[in-house]
Amino acid sequence: MTLLGILVESVLEGMAEYYSAELSQKVNRNMLLNAERGQFNGGKPPLGYKLEIQDFGNYKKKKLVIDENTAPIVQAIFKMRANDIPVVEIIDFLNKNGYKTGKGTKFNKNSLQNLFKNKKYIGTNTFGEKEFPNTIPAIIDIETFNKVQEVREKYKHAPGIRKAEDRYLLTGKLFCGKCGSNYVGVSRKL
Repeated sequence: MTLLGILVESVLEGMAEYYSAELSQKVNRNMLLNAERGQFNGGKPPLGYKLEIQDFGNYKKKKLVIDENTAPIVQAIFKMRANDIPVVEIIDFLNKNGYKTGKGTKFNKNSLQNLFKNKKYIGTNTFGEKEFPNTIPAIIDIETFNKVQEVREKYKHAPGIRKAEDRYLLTGKLFCGKCGSNYVGVSRKL
């Protein structure tokens, strides 16, 4: 390769990198503005919502609106959990009655945990770490949502507590003073 070829290649690579970084910045800025305006940034709408699309020619405005068919399911799920009904019982009830998640699958622990954490249900739209309250219609009132968060915290276990064959009294309670990591119990037969 000639010296001129090396120079041209490096200029083209630099321009491509700049274009990519600038495009990423513009996309993130617009997605943040969409979230702030209560618009939907993409993906599958959460259970209880449906998309309302307004077509402006070369621009489409997507907003979440309450789905009258599935919103009562979300309200029932939150109400059951706020009343301290175990997740397993809620899952059994939902699956026995033929209810499906927003993705059309059977309910499981993960789908319910994701549902319980989703702030869209109280009307808060999010993008990254930023939250925009009262930008979308709420399905759940804030008191019920907070009660469910209290119940979730009450039953939160230390990581790995159920995986060990032996129970250790200090599991989840003993931490390294230097790095903050959990201490791990080990037992051996002699």
